[in-house]
Amino acid sequence: MKCKFEDVEVYYEVFGTGEDDTPLVFLHGWGGSTKCFEYFAKAMCSCRKVVLIDLPPFGNSTESKNVWNVEKYAQCVLEILNQLGAKRCDIVAHSFGGRVAILLAGKYNICNRLMLTGCAGINKKSFGTKIKIKLYKIKKILCKCGLISKSAIQNKGSEDYQHLSPVMKQTFCNIVNYDERYLFEKISCPTLLVWGIDDKATPFCWTKIFKKHIKDCEIIKLTGGHFAYLENASKFLRIMQSFFANL
Repeated sequence: MKCKFEDVEVYYEVFGTGEDDTPLVFLHGWGGSTKCFEYFAKAMCSCRKVVLIDLPPFGNSTESKNVWNVEKYAQCVLEILNQLGAKRCDIVAHSFGGRVAILLAGKYNICNRLMLTGCAGINKKSFGTKIKIKLYKIKKILCKCGLISKSAIQNKGSEDYQHLSPVMKQTFCNIVNYDERYLFEKISCPTLLVWGIDDKATPFCWTKIFKKHIKDCEIIKLTGGHFAYLENASKFLRIMQSFFANL
């Protein structure tokens, strides 16, 4: 299915039917698609309506001509829910998708239950990372002055960043620099963090920050890294089925 949101066509899939109008929404990480959660969605759709979304410009969704931020992505999801006639939802989200979910739960208060895995949302750069950024900026200045070659600073950004269009590069910057900790205390729905203990992209220690500020929050450890939910697919599914069981 397609949803028109501003200048973008957003692709999404709907599985199953439910007795109410509260779907379970899956939000993938940066560079992902509906395929990331397809296995889980199909397993859950026997008892309820499930929605998979290709967050633009990934999967089958198109790219906007305008720069977006996390707020715009949240509005995009809200438009899809509106098209489906859903006022509330449950959410499972990974990494960047978690940023969008935090805004939907904390600002818009549309979530009944929230399950986050390897969730981004904390802009907490290490000292080493700050040094690398500083050195990169210095190299750019030296390059402009003709003191070092352009090749000396090429390919220093993340692989994600290097392959983006100019508009998406700015969108990417807006997203990774957005610290959402101020929203944590505004999340009132039951929240479950299912995290890989060896996650390097969104370190497991972040779960302490989430739990400290989200009122109703629990943590489950998984072996593995940033994609621990895929590395432990069967276990993740069992946890999900238990968490979203009808009360």
